[in-house]
Amino acid sequence: MSAFTQDDRVALEVIKKSFGLDIIVFLDWETFYKSRANEGTKSYSLKTLTYPEYILGDRFHETGLGAVIDLDDEISYGHGQDYYKSQMQKLKDARADGLRVGLVAHNTVFDGAICNWIHGVKFDFYFDTMLMRKYLAAHKPASLNACAKDEWPDDPALRKGNDLADVDGIMYDYITPRQHESLAKYCRQDVNLLRRLFLAYIARIGLAASTEIRAMHITLRGAIEPQFDIRNDLLEEVIADETRKDGEAVVAAIQFCNDNNILGISPKTFGSNPQYEALLREFDLRVPKKISKTTGLLSPALGKGDPEYIRLQIDNPQYAVLYKARERVKSTIAKSRAERMISVSNTFRGRGFNNACMPFFLNYYGAGQTGRWSGGQRLNQQNNTRGGKHRLSMLAPEHYQIGVCDLSNIELRVNLWFCGQTDLLENFRDDPNYDLYSAIATDIFGYEVNKKTHPDERQMGKAAALGLGFSMGWFGFQQYLASGPMGMEPMFKDDNFCKNVKNTYDLKHYAIKAMWHYLANNVMPVIVNGGELAFGPNNSFIARKDTVELPSGRVLQYSNARYKGEETRNGVSMKVVFDSDKYDRWGNPLLKYLWHGLLIENIAQATARDILAEQLVSVDRDLSDTGTGWVMGSVHDEILAALREGREDEAFAIMERNMSIAPDWASDLPLANEGGYAKEYSK
Repeated sequence: MSAFTQDDRVALEVIKKSFGLDIIVFLDWETFYKSRANEGTKSYSLKTLTYPEYILGDRFHETGLGAVIDLDDEISYGHGQDYYKSQMQKLKDARADGLRVGLVAHNTVFDGAICNWIHGVKFDFYFDTMLMRKYLAAHKPASLNACAKDEWPDDPALRKGNDLADVDGIMYDYITPRQHESLAKYCRQDVNLLRRLFLAYIARIGLAASTEIRAMHITLRGAIEPQFDIRNDLLEEVIADETRKDGEAVVAAIQFCNDNNILGISPKTFGSNPQYEALLREFDLRVPKKISKTTGLLSPALGKGDPEYIRLQIDNPQYAVLYKARERVKSTIAKSRAERMISVSNTFRGRGFNNACMPFFLNYYGAGQTGRWSGGQRLNQQNNTRGGKHRLSMLAPEHYQIGVCDLSNIELRVNLWFCGQTDLLENFRDDPNYDLYSAIATDIFGYEVNKKTHPDERQMGKAAALGLGFSMGWFGFQQYLASGPMGMEPMFKDDNFCKNVKNTYDLKHYAIKAMWHYLANNVMPVIVNGGELAFGPNNSFIARKDTVELPSGRVLQYSNARYKGEETRNGVSMKVVFDSDKYDRWGNPLLKYLWHGLLIENIAQATARDILAEQLVSVDRDLSDTGTGWVMGSVHDEILAALREGREDEAFAIMERNMSIAPDWASDLPLANEGGYAKEYSK
């Protein structure tokens, strides 16, 4: 492994100074895994288990550790508990002596979790080369091997080894000396690669974009260091409530069938596609069909989001009791999430994490196109209903309260700002608490709607504002309502209602409509053909071949955008497609359609995300500087923070102040926020 240059060493010192660090540790754990289920033994790998299940499971053990500090020439490697404890103790001692220590890994949540959950080691700053890759090229694979091939295509020496396959399923006690030598070579190479990738990526991102690196750190810290105490009793109530609701829905449906002389119906009827299809036929309903993606054959279209099934429900509302039973039987998300939260909290408590027994698992750049965060580790904390028991079960750690501050209507405001809909934007400038959702609902229903007295109508206004703002047609809007958007109950509205809502929206939002046409006729041709076009507020958005650069400097990527002809009943139609971040079984990227509705949705959501990212970092910085708390994570457009008891008002004021300030590149965008704090996650 060749030595680093003096320029590399200078660069690392600049990085350490920028993030207030004295040393940076580059680290990679090798652990026992069993990738295949055979000989009566289940597989034991990250492909089948969550991180808590894997790392805190009975079968887990470390098989090796490679680490190096800064750009030292020799990468240390060893195995055995005495070695691990000595290496981890060195890090603890360094922090006890006042040194600030950073960690770099490729998938830092995993390696950092082993350090923290097993060995009790925390770090002052978390970096992750995999997340850096996502920021730089979200559309490309982010494995260490893929990163190395892209970064050094002509250097076969900088490749990930395959020695790990030799110890698949072999317990530590049975690993031979030769296999340990192979593991050492493999692990040292991984550390070598991730250290070189770190220097390359951070230079490409630029320290001027350190907001993103700090946002990565906050996300990683939340997922690695347990943040919340958990009330299992409330989660057990969720399980009981969901079980009761399932039973009530099924009993009502069976009674409905009996009343119509259709006998022999059981709960299984609503979970089985063939049996449910047969039941619908008993009521003389024409079962919708679709082409199966797996078999290529015609099959029943009975999924919750299938447009044909949605149309069936809209056209035949008298059988709503059957649809409800089907939905309850098929959807177990609320119950399974509660069960997982109980399992995770109990597992951590068993390791001594008594007052903070659950991390906050978020995926940085989880939504590949826009870069928004998504829920991680099959817990998906982003989808917990406000005021619901999943949220209420999450408590602040001892001596802290949970502060929640939400950016009001941020995607809506960004879309108005981006499209130049200044007349509606002025309402927010005149009154930061202006409720455009209620205003749109008032236009739809023809009577005054407000948040307190007409919550259902306002929800319709919200759905219209966010759905139709992205060029959704009336039929798409109808399906959107039926899908239960944004945690709402499904709403089945007839054609005339949806057409009226669409027309009402278009008349009021003329500038947004104009932007749809501008994107289709001016911006998309540049993305396909090349060139450069500045557009949007202050010409701060820049379209180039395959990309749109946002005012934050972040880039939306539409890899290999091109025109593709498609046969229609009216002849050949030219569509724009691009290579998505999903791949087929042969490694070929799956195509995705690009149209002006998707483009404006991506731009609005990505811009709103960048505003939240800046605020995430500034809130965390100011809470840390004042010693009043830290940011725990984010959920969609809200920031969660641990606020020190006795200083809650001061700490929450920091959240409110930072979340009222728009970035320099959107200084004319009026922002507002709302929230509060409590011991539980209730705001």
